Amino acid sequence: MSHRIEQIASMLRRAISEVIQREISDPRVTGLTSITRIDVTPDLAEAFVYVSVLPEEHATRSVAGLNHASRHIHDGVIRRVSLRHVPKLRFRLDQSLKKQAEVLDAIRVANERTGPENGPDDNPDP
Repeated sequence: MSHRIEQIASMLRRAISEVIQREISDPRVTGLTSITRIDVTPDLAEAFVYVSVLPEEHATRSVAGLNHASRHIHDGVIRRVSLRHVPKLRFRLDQSLKKQAEVLDAIRVANERTGPENGPDDNPDP
C-alpha cells in the first residue's frame, strides 16, 4: 500500500469514527463499535471499513445499520476531510479479532494440559 493511500486511510478512520460517535442514531448500531482497519482501493473509489462490535451478539445488526447509514457517514466525512474525492464506504465485520482470540484460547488450553514443566524454557542444562 502506498504512503498516500495509508494517509487517506488514516484520515478516513478519524473522520468516520467521529461521525459514528456523534451523528449516528440508528437503533441497529448498538454496543461499542471500533474501526479496526480501512482498506482503500488504489483508484480511491471504495474504502472497506472493518469494524469490531462488542458485545458480539450486536455485530451483524450493527454492521447492517452502518451500511444503511453509509451515505450519511460519507457526507459527514466529506465535511471533515479535505479530499477532492471521498471513497464510497463499505462496512464489514472484522473477524480477525475473534480468530485471534480463538487461537490464543487454544494455546492457553494446550499449555494447561501439558503444564509449565514441559515448556521450552524449562529444559535442564546437561
